[in-house]
This record gives sequence, C-alpha cells and structure tokens, in this order.
Amino acid sequence: MILLCPNCQSRDIHTFNLGKKAGGTIGTAAGAITGATAVANGARAGATIGVVAGPPGVILGGIAGAVLGGLVGGVAGGKAGAALGDMIDESILDNYECQSCGHTFSLEKP
Repeated sequence: MILLCPNCQSRDIHTFNLGKKAGGTIGTAAGAITGATAVANGARAGATIGVVAGPPGVILGGIAGAVLGGLVGGVAGGKAGAALGDMIDESILDNYECQSCGHTFSLEKP
C-alpha cells in the first residue's frame, strides 16, 4: 500500500508508532513482573524436575525455572502490549507525518 499525504500528496511519510513502542515497553514490564511473581512456581517445578540429577539438579532446576518464568512473562506481555499499541496507533493517534509539509494524519477506515 502506497501512503500519500492527504495535504500535499507526497510519498515521503514518517511513521511514529508511539502507541506500539509504549505498549510494548509497558507490556514487557508488566509481563516480567507477572513472570517474576510466578518465579516461586517455576523454581518449584524446576527443582522437582531437577531431583532426578540430585542436589545440584535441584538448585540448577530451580534457577532455570525462575529465569524461564520471567522471560516467558516478559515476551508474552511485550507482544500483547505492542499489539494493543499498534491498534491505538492506527485508530486513535495521528501516527503519520508528511516529511514534505509537516502534516500529521491517521488512516481513515472505510
């Protein structure tokens, strides 16, 4: 899709994506916090699985479970936040700026 400025018909358009960036950042932080609260469950599960390898397995399994809980939460939260931010960019914010005339605009939905 070729994007044209509705004011001057220029093709030199810049995309801000502020909602997507903010949503991704906030979602990642929220997901990591949620994942961190699940650390105890992840550590417990990892320690249970690590019992097979003895005491070192319990320790390493607990650490691995805790780290994976935080990472998975952060990634999931980041993706969800970015998707929500993208919807906000496209429907609410003036997400585009013409580099030729400085006009900001959003895409009109049919």
